[in-house]
Amino acid sequence: MGRIVAAALLGLLAAVPAAMTSGGAGAVQGPPSCAKRVVSLAPHATQALFAIGAGGDVVGVDDFSREPPEARSLPRLGAYIDPDLEGIIELRPDLVLLTPGRRELAGQLGGLGLHVRIVPDTRMDDVFETIELLGGETCRATPAADVVRRLREGIAAAGRAAEGGAPVRAVLIVDRPAGELRQFYVAGSGNFLDDVLRAAGASNVFGGAVNSFPQVSLEPIATADPDLVIELAPGADEATAAERVALWRRVAPQLRAVRTGNVAVLTEPWIPVPGTMVDRAVGLMAELVARAREGREGR
Repeated sequence: MGRIVAAALLGLLAAVPAAMTSGGAGAVQGPPSCAKRVVSLAPHATQALFAIGAGGDVVGVDDFSREPPEARSLPRLGAYIDPDLEGIIELRPDLVLLTPGRRELAGQLGGLGLHVRIVPDTRMDDVFETIELLGGETCRATPAADVVRRLREGIAAAGRAAEGGAPVRAVLIVDRPAGELRQFYVAGSGNFLDDVLRAAGASNVFGGAVNSFPQVSLEPIATADPDLVIELAPGADEATAAERVALWRRVAPQLRAVRTGNVAVLTEPWIPVPGTMVDRAVGLMAELVARAREGREGR
């Protein structure tokens, strides 16, 4: 979009009455009408919009909104560090959804008269809060309540399936250098992945960490000697996943999780997203927890 057109749009939006916007509570409050042109720069919000039947109202998304598949054909508006401000304006949205770390962008867009909502994305409960919030914004409160109920029931069922016996002690690795068992970033406390792991019936080895995603070496993992090691490798192919598992067998064969065959690499790209596939994420991890428990009790 040319500079002249962009400037014209900026001027037009700046002329929107101040009553359209207000600060506070992480939201720029807009009119009470149902949103019909939504820009979502939050992957979990994109999932939620489609889940409640508002996918047809989404006119643009961020580069990481890959689920559901229908979202992949929508206009892309940049990533976290490079949002396409002009592209957002050009789409003339009546609702823009942002993650909590984008308050500066929220202020910019709100100052232009756009209705902005910041949707939480830190804990599992934020999944339900986001769905209900978007149900209100798009006048789909009933479908939103149905989705929340379905997810809660699915999570509870997966957790029950993994119950029984002593807790399975697990490490959830969210990142490490390829080909090396060092510089691990693991799920600590107070985050969505820790919530998923606990809902799946596991005891998080690093659940007492002060940081949400502490960096650790192999030594504390070896000292903890977990029953289960889960690595996240979103989008990796089967060969890469297999090599990651094989590396554990070569470098740390003494670990209980390695000896019992309970090192798992999950490649599903939606697992780290606190969205409407959370029940599936809990289900996958619950299966791993149940298998680790069986392997430990069968020793």
